[in-house]
Amino acid sequence: MTATIVIAAWLATGAASVADARPEEPRPPEPAAAGAVAGEAAAEAAGPATGVEPARSTWRWAGDALLRYEAVRNAPNPLTSDFERLRLRLRPGVEGPIVPGRLSAGAGVLVSVASDSNDMNGIRNDNFRSDEVAVDRAWIQLSGASTPFSAAFGVFETPLRGTEILWDRDLRFQGASAGLELPPAGALLAQRVVGGVSLGSQNGEDGSQVATVRWEGEVARGLGFGGGYWQFGSTADLVAAGYARTNRLAPGGEDYLSDYRVANATVRWEWIGRSRPLRLRLDLLRNFGAEDRRHGGELRVDWGELQDAGSWRLRLALERVEQDAALAAFGGDEWWFRTRQRGARLGWAIVFWRIASLEFSVLRQRRDDLDEWLDRGWVDLSVSF
Repeated sequence: MTATIVIAAWLATGAASVADARPEEPRPPEPAAAGAVAGEAAAEAAGPATGVEPARSTWRWAGDALLRYEAVRNAPNPLTSDFERLRLRLRPGVEGPIVPGRLSAGAGVLVSVASDSNDMNGIRNDNFRSDEVAVDRAWIQLSGASTPFSAAFGVFETPLRGTEILWDRDLRFQGASAGLELPPAGALLAQRVVGGVSLGSQNGEDGSQVATVRWEGEVARGLGFGGGYWQFGSTADLVAAGYARTNRLAPGGEDYLSDYRVANATVRWEWIGRSRPLRLRLDLLRNFGAEDRRHGGELRVDWGELQDAGSWRLRLALERVEQDAALAAFGGDEWWFRTRQRGARLGWAIVFWRIASLEFSVLRQRRDDLDEWLDRGWVDLSVSF
C-alpha cells in the first residue's frame, strides 16, 4: 500500500477508554477513562478513537502475528473452486511517547508469506498479498492536555470499529483521524464522535478517497446506538486495480455504476451474566449513491469474551448485503463475496495464553445469482506482542 500522509483531521468522539480487544488478537486490558462508554459500546465504538493505541509511558514493542490454515469449497471461479492454503502474517513495530501525555508515535512493518502465490490474490478476493513486505503503520498522535481529544496522522488502524461490510479491520487508514468524547446529555450517559480521511488504502492503487464520521452513544447500561456516514471518491482507480468484485460497473467498465455514500445505523445490547456476557449488535446500511440494490445488514451475537487464559467466545454473524449497498473493494476478506450475497459465519475462540488465542471458524455463503453455496473454514493462531 502507498503510505500517503494527509494533514487533515475530522472532529470526532472519544479517545478510547479500553484497548481494542479484537477477538483474534487479545491484548492486555487498558484502564477505562472516567465517563467512557461502557461495555460493548466501549469495545466496539471506536477502539482507540484515532485508530492508534493509547499512549504509553515508555517505548515498547507492539504488533501481532497470525498463522492461518484455510480451506474453500465451491468457489464460483473454476481457477480456484476448491483449495487449501497456509498463511503467515507478521506485523512487528514500536510505539511510545515523544512528549508524555501530548505527543506519541509508532511505526511497524508487514511481512506476509503463504503457500499460494500473489497471482492468486485477485482471483481469491484477498485484500492482502500472499508474499509481501510493506509499511504497516507509521503515525504520530496528538492528545489534548485537559480534554478527551486526540488526532492521528499517517498510516494506522481504521478509527472506526464495526461491521466489516464497510471496512476490513486489517486495512490501514492512510491519512488522518480525530476523536472526541462528549459530555452526557439528557438520556445519554456517554457519547463520542470519531472520524477520518484516507487516500489510496488498497494495494495497487493510490487515488481512492475515503471520508467517514461516526457518533456513538449509550442510553442505558448495556444499551447503545450509533450512526455513521462513509463517502468514497475517485473510485475508478479501484476498478483499474482489479477491485470491481461484486459491485456493478458503468457502461465501458471503467468505473462503478453507483456512487458510494453509505449511511450505517447500529444498535448494541449486552447482558453480563453470571459467568459469560451476551452481546448483540445489529448494523443496517443504505447507500444513497445507488438507485437500487442499496441495502444491507449484519446481525452479530457473541457469547463469552476473550480475556484471561481459558476464556472463550462463541460468535455468530448473519449477513444480507445487496449488490451496491457497500463498496466491495474494502469489505472484510473473510467473507468471499462482499456484496450481492447472504451468508452465516460461526466461530469459536479460546485464549490459551495471555497474549495468544486459537479460533475455529466456518462460513457458508451464496451469491444472489448462484444456486450453489460456498463453504469456507479456517483456523487462526494469533499472538499479540
